[in-house]
Amino acid sequence: MKSLSSSRFCIFLLIIHAFGSLMTAAEPVPDELQRWLKPQSWNRDTQGPVIELGKADKFDDTHLFAPCVSFEKGQFSLWYCGSQGTVKKRVFQMGLAHSSDGIQFQKQANNPVFRFGDAKHSILTPTLLRAPTGATLRENTQLRMWFSSTDFQDPTGLHQLHETSSKDGIHWTAPSPAELNQVYAPTILKTGRTYQMWFNDVSKEPWCIKHATSLDGKKWRVTTDPVLEIDQEWESGRLFYPTVLKIDDVYLMWYGSYWTSRKNTTALGFAVSIDGLKWYRHPDNPVFKPDPERPWESHYVTSQSVMAFPDGSFRIWYARSKKPPFVNKYFAINTAHWNGPQTKTVSSIQKKPAEFTNWKNQTRQKLKKSLGIPSTNVALKSEKRGELETDGTVIEKWVFTSEPGSKIPAVLYRPKSLTKPAPAIVLTYGHGGSKSQWQYNYAALAYARAGLICLAIDPLGEEERNIKGRLGTRAHDPKAVHERALAANRPIMGKLVFDTMRGIDFLCQRDDVDQSRIGVAGNSLGGAVASWMAALEPRLKLAIVSGWAYSNVTLRSKYCTKVPNQKLRELCTWEEFLSLAAPDCAVMVMNGDADWIIDSDDDGTAWQSTRAAVSKAAKIYDSQGASGKVYAWFESQGGHRPYMIHKDALLWIHQHLGTPLLSKQQIQKLPTINSGRWCDLNQIQLERLYGTQLHQRGATLVDFQLSYLNREKLKCLKPEEQGDPAYSLEGWLKQIEHND
Repeated sequence: MKSLSSSRFCIFLLIIHAFGSLMTAAEPVPDELQRWLKPQSWNRDTQGPVIELGKADKFDDTHLFAPCVSFEKGQFSLWYCGSQGTVKKRVFQMGLAHSSDGIQFQKQANNPVFRFGDAKHSILTPTLLRAPTGATLRENTQLRMWFSSTDFQDPTGLHQLHETSSKDGIHWTAPSPAELNQVYAPTILKTGRTYQMWFNDVSKEPWCIKHATSLDGKKWRVTTDPVLEIDQEWESGRLFYPTVLKIDDVYLMWYGSYWTSRKNTTALGFAVSIDGLKWYRHPDNPVFKPDPERPWESHYVTSQSVMAFPDGSFRIWYARSKKPPFVNKYFAINTAHWNGPQTKTVSSIQKKPAEFTNWKNQTRQKLKKSLGIPSTNVALKSEKRGELETDGTVIEKWVFTSEPGSKIPAVLYRPKSLTKPAPAIVLTYGHGGSKSQWQYNYAALAYARAGLICLAIDPLGEEERNIKGRLGTRAHDPKAVHERALAANRPIMGKLVFDTMRGIDFLCQRDDVDQSRIGVAGNSLGGAVASWMAALEPRLKLAIVSGWAYSNVTLRSKYCTKVPNQKLRELCTWEEFLSLAAPDCAVMVMNGDADWIIDSDDDGTAWQSTRAAVSKAAKIYDSQGASGKVYAWFESQGGHRPYMIHKDALLWIHQHLGTPLLSKQQIQKLPTINSGRWCDLNQIQLERLYGTQLHQRGATLVDFQLSYLNREKLKCLKPEEQGDPAYSLEGWLKQIEHND
């Protein structure tokens, strides 16, 4: 990934008006994708097909398509689908051919090597399990192959996904029961523990390309929205035959469509992605077209298999068709090669403070716009609702206004013994979290014991901002909620961030808060909010980003984080996003290296990316005279835990905000307690997913002998206010839709 390059700053500083015009004219593309969107020069290697129809009475004497190519131990193996009879009555079976160079193939003597077995269902579009780069991936020495199958005589046209396995590629197990309906042309990569599939959804016209994930390759969870639909001018009728590879952390897809430039033809388009979900099409699509000078491939060049090689080149095998009438659905397979894109250039980091400041200010504005952050603030109209005291900590209950039609209930924890303005921290929350959830209740009390003032607000949709007063609802998660907010240009993430900013406004109005020492700390989704706060809020001096990653892995998360992060990545890299906090805000990124909640593929990708982002951002901090103010902290074998309550988090706070009631030596000597033991002592029931030793039960907390404060003690609203639209998610949605 590119650092803060001089070229980027030149764009901002010297041709900012032109750059702004470009941004409005076309969707921006993440930097690392740019080199893949240059022209592709594919060269055919032969004058004729590499595989042709079989001789009369052979299983493949009339139709032949869908190559699936593997390279193992110096040999190319190409499986393909072949059949006899008319187009209407065809039943495809699978053949095999071998080659030493990928160009000259010899068919297996005992073809076909695989059939469905009922003389009705066809074997269609086979695909092997592959590593991200496309290399053949065996499991327990076996090849795993998935394929689509249909009975062409069935008027419903149902296509189903099945699988089979083989040790030698010749002898295959019987087809599995159907794993998924309406699937055609699957392509499957295993990234860490996750099986990812891109396929044609053929449930209705026009066909589109969808994405699914699985932890075993059998039970599939389909992503709700298509990842690719007909969009470019050259595309017509349908999209089909996606082939996906992942090279240098970039997803590549070649896909087919009917080509509008020539009747009865297909061509191949190309798209790239950093998450496998949001794709950016090649501006010069189609990148591979039929050749009218070759009668045997004058019309179709789809149904393809693509392979990457160590030297950076690619080879494609594709099925072809001649001009109508289409007696043969497809009838030959050919190959071509491409030398690949130019090598990515690495630019030096820009170190001039003035240029960095200009870039930072402009990037912040673009990111704020992407989040729909309001440009003006209304009066807070803060109203105190009472207070209570526990173990030397005073807890004040407040209500204040975030924006028209949206109010925030909040509790403020302050040490009773403070005699002068103190540093302060605003908490941000994970999915389902709110001010009375145990880890945030604990963090607020612990920070107060250290001499800080801590503000805990209910996030939109939770606890007292839930229309029914419920906890752990995740009310903002549903797609319908996300779409309503997005349609009003007010993404949910933007609302969470803006409310946190308003929390800082609230703190800055207090005489007991040192406005020069304000921080933010959050876990999970709260870690994501804290990362945005660090990037966008100039008043912050500290951020603890716990249980979250600076990684493209987060782009496959829930709507509230996925969509904003996709926009983020179009505007800057992860290290640039992190460096927006420089030089004033000290950022500590805290994670467990076994946290598969965030590192969803459970292969360390999220943590490798995060370490790289922190390392590169550290150089930017250095160039701004702020060495040592960004740090990646990991707990070995730690899961998804509230690390902002770890002793090391308190030491980071001591260093960069101050802990008025504790010295560094006192913090180091503090005892610790296991989170599971503390929760049991306080009769707190943990959620099933997180209540394990790996995750929340295994956290190490700094021990102040704290007792849990239940939600009844922290209530800010009057009984008659519960469900008031001013406090609810539903009320906010109606308000922004009215304003829009």
